[in-house]
Amino acid sequence: MSFIQELKRRNVFRVAITYGAVGWLLVEVASVLFPTFEAPAWVMKVFATIIFLGFPLALFLAWSFELTPDGIKKEKDVDRSLSITAQTGRKIDYVIIAVLVLALGFFVYDKFVLSPGQKAALVDAGIQGATGQADATPVTEKSIAVLPFENISRNEAHEPFTIGIHDDLLTQLSKIGSIKTISRTSVLQYRGTTKTIPQIARELGVATILEGGVQRVGDRVRINVQLIGAKTDVHLWAETYDRQLTATNIFMIQSEIATAIADALRATLLPTEQKRLATIPTENLEALEAYFLGKQSMAKRTRTALVGAVDYFKKAIELDPDFALA
Repeated sequence: MSFIQELKRRNVFRVAITYGAVGWLLVEVASVLFPTFEAPAWVMKVFATIIFLGFPLALFLAWSFELTPDGIKKEKDVDRSLSITAQTGRKIDYVIIAVLVLALGFFVYDKFVLSPGQKAALVDAGIQGATGQADATPVTEKSIAVLPFENISRNEAHEPFTIGIHDDLLTQLSKIGSIKTISRTSVLQYRGTTKTIPQIARELGVATILEGGVQRVGDRVRINVQLIGAKTDVHLWAETYDRQLTATNIFMIQSEIATAIADALRATLLPTEQKRLATIPTENLEALEAYFLGKQSMAKRTRTALVGAVDYFKKAIELDPDFALA
């Protein structure tokens, strides 16, 4: 009998196919379950390595041992006339078919039935059930998402001013290297949201959320802000700034807010960062508002909006030729 025929007789090929199918299915299921229960990345690597290393061991066992009516015996100790490898091979065939059906079913369900949103919901549910928490991923305590500010004035004409203050505050915070700040694009989706603070923080992977509102009345501006801890959903710090409406005061308020947040998060402010926060780019309020409108037009990324953005920036420069940002 040739070596290949002996491999077939001892069901080594069947065992190889079965092991490969079962191993693939286990890895696929693990790739869903491990993140659900917040298992570290190395756990998946170790699991896949064990599956891989087990393959040659399975082949060795299939070659060296045989299942008999009296139990598992070494192949060399089995009388060939009493061998039941043919019957065992048929049973393995049924196992192969069953595993392949399961694997195909899982593949179809994962790729074509379960949407990305449903996958995320399953992950969230698994985490909450396993840990009793709402955190999907580990986050640094020195991290923040600044939600879009509310236009308390209820005057649509003041909306660009409110958006501009929010954008500039984000820019100020991003200058602090020890604080992880979520980008404007990521936080804009939560404008007018009904989601809770813990939900938003979990989705963005931050420890704190900053909410705020801007009210502009005549020559006065009032900005109120609240820094909220994601885990406890309680205020860590809050303040209301009521000042005369000037460009200088706007920048000073933003600088004070950024500094207060750094203090609340116990983040280190380098001398260069403190200097940047204290910088007043322009003292011309009209130039500042034109700059706000230019940034908001530029963010739309359409041809017409970009042309409009250039016009706004030109206007800002005409009003204040030293306004470097414009």
